[in-house]
Amino acid sequence: MHIAHVQGIFSPEHGGPAQSLTNYCQGQVAAGHRVSVWALEGFPHTSPAIRLPPPVEMQVFTVDRPARLGGSSEMRQAMRSSPPADVYHLHGAWLRAMDYAARAALSNKRPYVLEVMGMYEAWALQQKSLQKRVVRWWFQDRILREAACLHVNSHQEADYLRKLGFKRPIAVIPVGVDLLAIEQRKSEIGKQDLLVSGTNFSSQPLAELKERPFILYLSRLHPKKGLDLLIRSWAAHRKSKIGNPQSKDWMLAIAGTGEPEYVKECRELAAHLGIGGECLWLGHVDELQKTWLFTHAHCYVLPTSSENFGNVVPEALAHGTPVITTIHTPWSDLRKFSCGWQVDNTERELGQALEAAKAMDFATRNAMGEAGKQLVHDRYSLQFVLKNIEEVYTWVAGQGPKPECVQI
Repeated sequence: MHIAHVQGIFSPEHGGPAQSLTNYCQGQVAAGHRVSVWALEGFPHTSPAIRLPPPVEMQVFTVDRPARLGGSSEMRQAMRSSPPADVYHLHGAWLRAMDYAARAALSNKRPYVLEVMGMYEAWALQQKSLQKRVVRWWFQDRILREAACLHVNSHQEADYLRKLGFKRPIAVIPVGVDLLAIEQRKSEIGKQDLLVSGTNFSSQPLAELKERPFILYLSRLHPKKGLDLLIRSWAAHRKSKIGNPQSKDWMLAIAGTGEPEYVKECRELAAHLGIGGECLWLGHVDELQKTWLFTHAHCYVLPTSSENFGNVVPEALAHGTPVITTIHTPWSDLRKFSCGWQVDNTERELGQALEAAKAMDFATRNAMGEAGKQLVHDRYSLQFVLKNIEEVYTWVAGQGPKPECVQI
């Protein structure tokens, strides 16, 4: 089967979506499929698109101006003239690139699956609401209405789409975690001291974490993700623990990149609140670095305002790291399986969760970590996800029965 993936922004800064698409492509190639990726690059403050190695067929085009429309006359023409794929998988919304792909699929009488990626959730629709209303009228809602199947990562996201009146079949398939790759990276880390100068790891910043307990934030630095809330909660919690001589030992490791203005705002906030010395800004980290951070972190925290899934949550759990996140994610499993905390995104509740996480002894943390790893193994492994996605492709192509993950 020839599978064409279309993702407008496919840069390292795109975080979880870039990693999940990479996993899809690698898994589908390993299963014997022909896989192509159509992507754009040239967005402000964004690195060039990731180039996956052959046999993945990369098609990368420069985005036209204004970049916020996510259009490219080169991409549009290339899609019109290229032989059709058997199935198209579109990832995301609001960009003209998605419209090109939908039109190409329909004109060639091929099915397309649209991964909505949380972009129709209430919080997301409120951001730049006028612009999004225009785009929905222009082309975006039509893409959802004409899709062979909509792909969401949680039942919560499926419910949002039904409430908005979309009636196409919905496949509920979470983002998969590559457990084998994690174990391989752990093995590689075990063979070398990644904090020694001259290795492939950034030795200077990480040296500050080697002998100190730390809590990890690893995500895009974006207002939606709640880093400013985390900084305020951290500062308030620290003030409440002035009498504790161990309070000064804790570090907040912040990994990820974002728009310079927001990053500057968060750095200034930390300095203003007197915790600048307790925040370690790591910037972009690669997969090996992420594994080191997850493995050594006491806890992972994602204080987000809205998340259709939160790819990094199961990734942290797969490393045996307890997680703190908010009720604005679909991660009630954290409480159900005793592997983390799900709280409201307020300074008070987040601060209480941070306090509880810091108070964990080794045995408690280890038990929570093992519970998290088992949860991911049972429900969120990459192999399980790839199997479901392939069943959806086979079904929309008229070559197999409706999969159990699809809601009609």
